[in-house]
Amino acid sequence: MSAPTATRPAPAPPNPVAAPSPWRSELRRGLAPWAGAAVLLTLAVTMGTKAAEWQGDWARTHGLLRTTTMLLLGPLVAAAGCRQGGREHRRGTGDLLRQAVRGRRERALTALAPLVACVVAQLLGTAGAYLATWPYSLGGGLTWGHGLLHVADAVLVAGLTAVGFVVGRVVTWRGTALVLALGCYLLLGVSAYVDTPLGRLAPAQEPGVSEGIPALWLAPVIAVWVGGLALAALVGHLARRRLLALVPLLAAALAGTVLVQTGDDAWRTDPRAQRLVCDGGTPRICVTERHRNLLAPAGEALSGLRERLAGAPGLPERFVEERRGHRVRRDSGEVPLPSFTPLGRTVVRGEVADEAVFTWETVAGLISPDCPDPSGGALEDVVWTYLAPAHRRNLSDPAEALKRAERYWGAEGVAETRAALEKLDRLRALPETERAAWLGAYLAAARRCDLAAQPAL
Repeated sequence: MSAPTATRPAPAPPNPVAAPSPWRSELRRGLAPWAGAAVLLTLAVTMGTKAAEWQGDWARTHGLLRTTTMLLLGPLVAAAGCRQGGREHRRGTGDLLRQAVRGRRERALTALAPLVACVVAQLLGTAGAYLATWPYSLGGGLTWGHGLLHVADAVLVAGLTAVGFVVGRVVTWRGTALVLALGCYLLLGVSAYVDTPLGRLAPAQEPGVSEGIPALWLAPVIAVWVGGLALAALVGHLARRRLLALVPLLAAALAGTVLVQTGDDAWRTDPRAQRLVCDGGTPRICVTERHRNLLAPAGEALSGLRERLAGAPGLPERFVEERRGHRVRRDSGEVPLPSFTPLGRTVVRGEVADEAVFTWETVAGLISPDCPDPSGGALEDVVWTYLAPAHRRNLSDPAEALKRAERYWGAEGVAETRAALEKLDRLRALPETERAAWLGAYLAAARRCDLAAQPAL
């Protein structure tokens, strides 16, 4: 009998190729990367076109970023989430996917999670905007409370994406994403500008963007408010026990109640927006500590005005940046400086944008007080031109001034302009001490709104 032969083991099958990760597929070929790119592009275009308004001012940068997130990115991500949620309906793969190994909840989260991860890339755009404003900073800065509010805004973006996703899965109409985006814009936009207790529920509403410091607890409460509503919608749609949605819903209701009840008490005035720092010139220039980096540029812009006012008796003690609750009174020995807010466009990227305009507006505070009769008389144009000669609206260019007078006021205006030009020549020809005395007397009468006391020239 022959010996039994040993059996060879069957060859091992080749290693199966690992199935691609669903996340990887979504990030490579899905909507998620396009949505993230759209978010960053929208933020970049919006902030870039308004760079002159915010670049250099931390508070303005903060406020514009939050407003852009709520009014533009919010509707955008809601529409993207809706589009992603309705993908199965559009492709007609619902019945097929229901037979897949992965359940309904797993499929939904696999489609939603990469999209949320990409749209919260708006935090990268936020960091980029702050890096862009840093070289031109006027002084001051942000607090931890401001930074946490941007995290709450990221929760808002993620939450609106999730809500849009749920709407897209429930409503099969192809135009749902567009209608949802428009509805979000109207709802968030109206709520942001409604000055009522319920208006405090708007995620990005701030009582005083320029001077407010948020409490540290405000951002977590806003995150619970907006995140709780979104989580309730998601749990109610996907969970087997839909009553679980009551837990985040109750948390959101509690957070919303806190926001309504506290209102503006969640903010306090920035002390740097109240304290003044001054230079040593005459008159002194004083700005708030938040804008301390503007002290030197403002002094340089007003150096010519200071020289022309030198020696005049009764001059105001200082030119002062106005603060909230401390409006400069014209009879207080102070003159208000032009507003440093970007809307005035006197300051752009941390510098005085137009020294002629800055000087002209300062002179306006010096010789045009709040009088019952706003007219400063025939001498006002003369004094204005002498003190701010570089501005185009005065008499520095006689030919242009006469042409402008003829265009708007006719022959009578031309005659008055000729008389004013003659007075301007006489003022310039006066000896320095006499001219300083005359200017002091004129400014004193102008600040008293006493046209009859204006000295002759």
